[in-house]
Amino acid sequence: MKEELIRVENGRFRSDGDDYQFDIAISRGECVGVYVDDHLTSGTAYLDIFKGYSHLVGGKVFALGGRSGSIELERYIAQHCMIIDRHRFDSEELTVRDFVLALDKSFRWRQKKSAAQRLLSPQSEDMRRQMSCGFPWEQKLVELSLLDYYRLAVFRAWFWKNELIALDRLTEILRQKDLEKLMHCVRLLLQQGAAVILFDMDEEFLYRHAIRIDVVKDRKTCYRLYPEEYDGRLYEILGWKRRGGRVDEPEPQPGEQVVLAVSGLTFPAMPPLRFEIRGGEIAFLRDENYNTVSQIRDCFLGEKSWLSGVFCLDGKVYEHAELTRVIGTRIGIQIERPDRPSGVLFDNLTALDNLCTCLLPKAGRHIMHRNLVENILQEASRWFSRDALLRPLREWPLPERLRFSYFKWYFLSPRLLICFFPFAGQESAHHEMIIDMLVTCAQKGMAVWVVSSGIDAICEKTENKEFLKRLHYLNE
Repeated sequence: MKEELIRVENGRFRSDGDDYQFDIAISRGECVGVYVDDHLTSGTAYLDIFKGYSHLVGGKVFALGGRSGSIELERYIAQHCMIIDRHRFDSEELTVRDFVLALDKSFRWRQKKSAAQRLLSPQSEDMRRQMSCGFPWEQKLVELSLLDYYRLAVFRAWFWKNELIALDRLTEILRQKDLEKLMHCVRLLLQQGAAVILFDMDEEFLYRHAIRIDVVKDRKTCYRLYPEEYDGRLYEILGWKRRGGRVDEPEPQPGEQVVLAVSGLTFPAMPPLRFEIRGGEIAFLRDENYNTVSQIRDCFLGEKSWLSGVFCLDGKVYEHAELTRVIGTRIGIQIERPDRPSGVLFDNLTALDNLCTCLLPKAGRHIMHRNLVENILQEASRWFSRDALLRPLREWPLPERLRFSYFKWYFLSPRLLICFFPFAGQESAHHEMIIDMLVTCAQKGMAVWVVSSGIDAICEKTENKEFLKRLHYLNE
């Protein structure tokens, strides 16, 4: 029988004044999944246990096989647990050696010297080789790819003999093939006796790697799912629809105009694209390896052109050099996270100024500036409060900034709205809001082009029938 590291029975945790009920059980060498429903705060509170932010206020606690208490549990987690999440250190000065040896570690001189010697030992070199972490110790941390950065984080967990490692939603930022390479490193940790918690919302990823999935619903651990129950049972527990066939594509309605038509549009290492998108449609182009979206995004937001083919918008054929004249007006671009640098919003401007910046040049000189600004404010006030519209966007909470980024395109009303991975990096609680805004834009007559990975699970969970009716698959 494997040695048990942590077990919490009927645990009641408190985070930011709210109570949560979580059962936790994990032993050495085990990889356990945690799947959270649409309540964002439940997932945050669960992960905060391992960050030291959620505190146990009730229940039975066992650590290393013996009865324990809340203080001992928090001390054990602080000393033996490491979280590998979606954030990375971006300091220009930190080297690979700094990250492994010194970060978050406080040692005496002798301990530091011993750790530095152990870093160059044959055992460390062998593990580096197995984890493909052979880059130089003096290389800057920011120069590493995302995959290499997370590999190094796993190596660091091995080097410091962390007994419990939590991986937080890495499926949202790593490609499938890179995830498999990272999980190879994680399996090496498991073989050394460490325990791993996969905190994720990608059920296929959890099915593949977890020996058990703890399902969190309505702020508590509601079910423990074992391999014989994987797949359909998860949807029953959460009250979602079972997996089924793809939603039938709607027939174009009479009078719907073809907004975008591409024929033989070819990018490097991609098959030619041939499709049409009509006004009012939400067209989905599947991209599982991020190659398609990177090529198309570089085409519209960078300087790279397609190799050959025809791009036709509203019946007019455009060359690549001509796109800059219509992007932001006739073509809207919605990136994955509009709150990040190079996003579609100006966080230091007020929401009203964000709208005016793109609408005033379009209006022409013959319209009075003051009257137009007042009209914009009046229309936007139907969606957001006037007080919020007059505040800088940096002061807005993320869900409202996300909603505002779509509202901007609704207000500007381009003929084509291209959305790159709209659900990636977003909490599942925000998915329905994004769906509603996509439908709102489509109802206004825009052709909405979504380039993303699998959308099937989102279709199964949504209750927006209008979204399913307008959804159209392009490459399947």
